[in-house]
Amino acid sequence: MKNKSIALQSSEYKLLLQSFTEWLQLLNYSPLSIPVHATALKDFLQYQEQNSKLSLEQLHAPDAGAFILQLQDKTGKRTGRPLSHKHINKYIQALLLFSKYIRQTGRSVIGFSLQRLEEATTKPVWLTTTEIQKLYDVTAPTILGIRDKAMLAVYYGCGLRLNEGASLELQDIDSTKKVLHVRKGKGYKERFVPVAEKNFEAIKLYLDHARPQLLQQVRTTALFIDANRGRPMQKQSLYVRVKQLVKKAKIKKKVGTHTLRHSIATHLLQSGMKLERIQQFLGHGDLDSTQIYTHLANETI
Repeated sequence: MKNKSIALQSSEYKLLLQSFTEWLQLLNYSPLSIPVHATALKDFLQYQEQNSKLSLEQLHAPDAGAFILQLQDKTGKRTGRPLSHKHINKYIQALLLFSKYIRQTGRSVIGFSLQRLEEATTKPVWLTTTEIQKLYDVTAPTILGIRDKAMLAVYYGCGLRLNEGASLELQDIDSTKKVLHVRKGKGYKERFVPVAEKNFEAIKLYLDHARPQLLQQVRTTALFIDANRGRPMQKQSLYVRVKQLVKKAKIKKKVGTHTLRHSIATHLLQSGMKLERIQQFLGHGDLDSTQIYTHLANETI
């Protein structure tokens, strides 16, 4: 979707792209999704230029459909396979927003008739609040049990990815603001994740009482410490530990750390949090990745 090396030729299109971006900002669209929509529109405007249509006056409703059709014939540069429906739907969403923008601002009366493509994706597994409580209930009143609750606070309470949790260090925990600084997010993106009071208490208890005992003589700033050698826990060890809790809680679903991430996202949506805020909370690059939780939440409401 990225095509930053080729600049738009039409000065009208350059201004149009800029004003569309500012319009999205005024409507409080997520800072993560705005560049995605802008890049998609830029690709469409470049497509128009390639077809000798250099102004908005030359835009016709079928142009958007023709653009989407040619995307369906393309293959990805890296994969060599046809573009996924999920990828193409990002363009469709951006073009529908653009159509709304030009009509609301009086630039054109053109409206695009585009339908999202059906995405062949498997539905994420997630746990109910009752099942989450079972995980907490089976944590033992021991040093490792305290660490288990801190792990649940990070992977469920804060919705971190496996690698993000494994990469946490002491300096990433802001006790004053009660946030986690995720420095090694997907695509090397950083974000700050708020920590709810109970989750923060679980992390603090681990830091004050369990971690010093697990550390032994090893010096490390890693948050999670291995039980045997006092070294930083690796991703696989954290994953296995969560699986052990699931088995102990007698939960039959196929559960990993990412299941906890799906679960908190679904629970937040059920509680009324806006999708854009959940997108920022999870560190999703665009809103499409967060949309799946709408369907999960609706299934249980």
